[in-house]
Amino acid sequence: METFTPQPVSAIPTAVEPRRFEAGEPRDFEACKQAIVPVNEVLAQIGGKWTMYIIMALGHGPLRFSELKRKIDGVSQKMLTSTLRDLEKDGFVSRKVTPSIPPRVDYELTEMGIELREPIFILTRWANANNTRIAKAREAFAAREAEEKRLSW
Repeated sequence: METFTPQPVSAIPTAVEPRRFEAGEPRDFEACKQAIVPVNEVLAQIGGKWTMYIIMALGHGPLRFSELKRKIDGVSQKMLTSTLRDLEKDGFVSRKVTPSIPPRVDYELTEMGIELREPIFILTRWANANNTRIAKAREAFAAREAEEKRLSW
């Protein structure tokens, strides 16, 4: 599999630069809510526990179901089948059945599935680069929560 080199924290922008609205972009809360609906649907699919593993594994070429299952530690046959079916339904993966005994089933990324690899790589690099910051934020939150609980008694 491909490896990721995290960026140093100093290379990550800390503030978002303001930008101008493009024509047709939502400008009020209701329009933003409507624009977010399809985004949430896509994120729900690609943010699934096994989706990223499947996309990355298939990024090296087509695989049979059993090969895919061996590459992804911990995935059950039921979850792999279900996730592959959802990815096929959404157009990220294609399924090819070759008639034989037993039937041969190969899975491959579609053009859209290949395009999805780039944002997954970016998100992976960001998560690796910010892992320590996230852990510190969680620790600080737990400490604040514990202190609030202690003071509320």
